Amino acid sequence: MSFPTIPTVAANRVLFTNAVGASATRTFPSLSAPFVHNAGELLIAVVVAYQSTATANTVWSGWGASFIEFGDFSTTSTVAIGCAYKFASGSETGTFTVTQAATITGGASMMLLSIPDAHASTPPEAGGYASGTGAANPASFNPTGWDVEDTLWIAVTGNGESSASGTWTGVASAPTNYTGYVDAATADTSTVGEIEIAAAFRQNAVAAEDAGAFTGDTTNARDATIVIAVRPNHLWTKTGFGKEASP
Repeated sequence: MSFPTIPTVAANRVLFTNAVGASATRTFPSLSAPFVHNAGELLIAVVVAYQSTATANTVWSGWGASFIEFGDFSTTSTVAIGCAYKFASGSETGTFTVTQAATITGGASMMLLSIPDAHASTPPEAGGYASGTGAANPASFNPTGWDVEDTLWIAVTGNGESSASGTWTGVASAPTNYTGYVDAATADTSTVGEIEIAAAFRQNAVAAEDAGAFTGDTTNARDATIVIAVRPNHLWTKTGFGKEASP
């Protein structure tokens, strides 16, 4: 076994887009080149939005491009997070959308990841959702689909400007032991509802991961955090032939 590969911006395996305003339709970056995604690789789409009055499991729907939802997290007054996946055909192109429900305040930020060496049939799992005022600490998360394996853990946070009376600085850095920090945000124009998404990664062979909090704005912000687990591909070799192990 080996860990799924950490995606990077430099390898064109991480893309972002940001949307200002309270549109119910949130559009992800294009799956077309230069975004790299080969047949069979795991694609993960994540969206964070400043606020929706819908409760958990009811915010996000209608994922395009055949993405399948595996996480829908929110409260009625904090940052909402949704995530979906698919196994790439390698020929995907163009943008796709997801619909945000209920009364919407503020903008949204979207992230698209392409992950090599993930398990070819086990979906990613998400959990540990926590929300607060700028330093939410996700709960320890143990995916139900597997135990101790060479898992790729992805910490994701959304941080939004909750007051126009001061400076909003958003997310500053990744949780301890997490690397490959990436982020994107709507422009800071001192407007309530501006939003930033950030992610970082850890390869760790444990059954449960306690990621810890991102550091960031705690004075004029609200935020939410989740942890995504990606199962490794199972390969073993016997007399020179490779074969995928049973899950």
